[in-house]
Amino acid sequence: MLLVTCANGQVGHRIVPYLIEKGQDVRVMDINPKVEDYKKIGAKEVIVGNGTDEATLDKAMKGIDAVVYLPPLFTYQEAKMGKMAIDAAIKAGVKQFIDISVLFPLLDNNLQHRMKTEVEKYLMYRGWESHMLWTVLQPAGYHHNLYVKPFYESGELPSYSPLDQVISMVDARDEADVVLKVLADPEGYDKGVFALANEKFSLRQVAALMSEVTGKEIKPVFVPKDKLRDYWPNYFLGSDSYAEEAFWHIYDSNQRWDWDGNSKELNWLLDGKTRSLRSYFEEEAKKAGIPVHKQN
Repeated sequence: MLLVTCANGQVGHRIVPYLIEKGQDVRVMDINPKVEDYKKIGAKEVIVGNGTDEATLDKAMKGIDAVVYLPPLFTYQEAKMGKMAIDAAIKAGVKQFIDISVLFPLLDNNLQHRMKTEVEKYLMYRGWESHMLWTVLQPAGYHHNLYVKPFYESGELPSYSPLDQVISMVDARDEADVVLKVLADPEGYDKGVFALANEKFSLRQVAALMSEVTGKEIKPVFVPKDKLRDYWPNYFLGSDSYAEEAFWHIYDSNQRWDWDGNSKELNWLLDGKTRSLRSYFEEEAKKAGIPVHKQN
């Protein structure tokens, strides 16, 4: 049995159905009761509960062979939750722990990168102590954070990053395919730390590619600092100040540095069979009923 944490988030919604489709017996966990919906597509078991509650984690880990640890998004308790999950897995005798981290976690100007670095380090030490097998995956920016339908309808791709900033991208299903390889060979991937970066683009190039696929001009628009709340209100509506502070750290990083990585590792892991950003745009356009303009 495989446990996937924080399963109701954006990444969970893309990898959990894929893992089930590929034959994995999956138990999902999330604080949001909507996680119960996974039963409709074949999740074996569902745990609704808080990742900072020891009893909930003990229940979630019981009888589990492997964990895919998806972290929560923008919470000051992220490092605590990761460490508690590791301890609970070891306590329950879980054989394998796969930590989904982030590309370049040592970019410690970003608060969530600091959190993920703490979890990675803790997993290393506790893994050695307990002999639990572990692997860390470090994904780049996800394709699914680029929303084809609303950008098509508005004709704009808004960005709080400079339009010529370069970032690497990855499809969450490619991440899931790597997870499947790691699950199939726990010993072979034990103590491996793998960067999951595929193609790299500037925001201008992303907008141009989306325009090419949809046949409609979609302009990249840099959003000035005083307008950020209008475009990304969720960063400013947290129950505490952490989410907003984390946002401003990302904003600062993005004004100063690119965030692109090397694609050879992911292509090696998947034998070159990675999903392109173009193919993602084509899929999303079809779902939205937008005519797709194929590449000549």
